[in-house]
Amino acid sequence: MEKHLLVCVRADCTASYAVRFIKNFFHSPCDVRITLFNVAPPKSSWSKGALGKGRKLLEETRQWFIDHSFCAESHIDIKSIYSRGNTAREIVQEGHKGMYDAVILGRQSQSVLEEFFDYSVGSKVIWEEVDFPLWFCKCPQEIPGKDVLLCVDEDAPSQRIADHVGFVLGDNPNHDITMLHVHDSREKGAATSEDIFEITRQHLEDNGVAPERIKELVVDGDDVAKAILEQVAKKPYAAVAAGRGKHDKTAIEKLFPRSLSVKLLHQLEGAALWVSR
Repeated sequence: MEKHLLVCVRADCTASYAVRFIKNFFHSPCDVRITLFNVAPPKSSWSKGALGKGRKLLEETRQWFIDHSFCAESHIDIKSIYSRGNTAREIVQEGHKGMYDAVILGRQSQSVLEEFFDYSVGSKVIWEEVDFPLWFCKCPQEIPGKDVLLCVDEDAPSQRIADHVGFVLGDNPNHDITMLHVHDSREKGAATSEDIFEITRQHLEDNGVAPERIKELVVDGDDVAKAILEQVAKKPYAAVAAGRGKHDKTAIEKLFPRSLSVKLLHQLEGAALWVSR
């Protein structure tokens, strides 16, 4: 089944991260439709021509993709709009309106200090009210990874990301999926790894993922983000997929992220991050 992806493009090096990830990850036959999307500065006298510059950037990006990947021009659309002052919200609005299967953003790596004062579009989008998956792509690895690390627990967001991973990979046999559950022995009454894997596997197989492509991995620990990063350091996964629970961004959260997806957004290198609420 064709996947329709909204790829956000801007005039910096991160624009290439998302496009390069797609080029490396998906292969022929082409079952991906891409809309390249640019948000120009708010319309004013000083930003005159910004929409045209944005469109030119999109056309150059489309041509690069045509020259370097398997997709024909007919599968790549472009769209440029003026910002009304909140780029993150405009990306989210386009994501809802276009009913895309995922919205994809490039993202710079950050120093610890930069994390404390992160005003990037990606960090703002992850806090918006969205009902579609988000993919965040940092500078890709020199040798592209293939497989996906699917981080699962018993919560609903975890199962929604499992369904998304199954949808994306069901008819893409080049990629295997490792279901990872970080078991905390201090939690009483939590679902067992076996139960979590059974539910997750059902989501994947219902989407057409062959059983032999699905692996199971349980690690013990009370720091889920740390455990995930340790697994990524051992194997060059193409993407890490995780659910994201709904909660407000508190003052403390701005400085010391507690949610798994925000921690991974800051700390994950090489692999793309796929997030679903």
